Amino acid sequence: MATTYNFTDGSIAGAYVPAETTLIENQVVVRRNIVDFSLQTIDVSETDVVRVINVPANTTVLTAGARVITAETASSEFDIGYGGNVDQWGDGVSMAAADVTVGCLDAPVYFAAADTIDITSSGSVDYDGGKIEVFALMLKHTDTL
Repeated sequence: MATTYNFTDGSIAGAYVPAETTLIENQVVVRRNIVDFSLQTIDVSETDVVRVINVPANTTVLTAGARVITAETASSEFDIGYGGNVDQWGDGVSMAAADVTVGCLDAPVYFAAADTIDITSSGSVDYDGGKIEVFALMLKHTDTL
């Protein structure tokens, strides 16, 4: 059974979670979050999901990506995407070394309904020591005309 871990609301004790930037219609905004797996170990399986950034309805994510701040204690990989495409912005990204950055500038995605940008495991190693910064460049569209 899939397990969902929510890192979007600061619920992990002691984890640094930057204030969620309010999206203003017709303006491009960067949202980011830092996920510290040393504060919350993730027992991975192919179906586990780590929610990291909220995406409001009527928003286009122009690009998203991740940067490994602290390498994982064991060689592990992750995908970055959303419910409709789990590896939209990164597929098999290595957490084995710090300063690895991944993102995809040519893959904007429109979200008619609210969703989240997620990290999913693309391996079988538990996440217990790595730290990742996840970011997204978003455009909030006008809700009504």
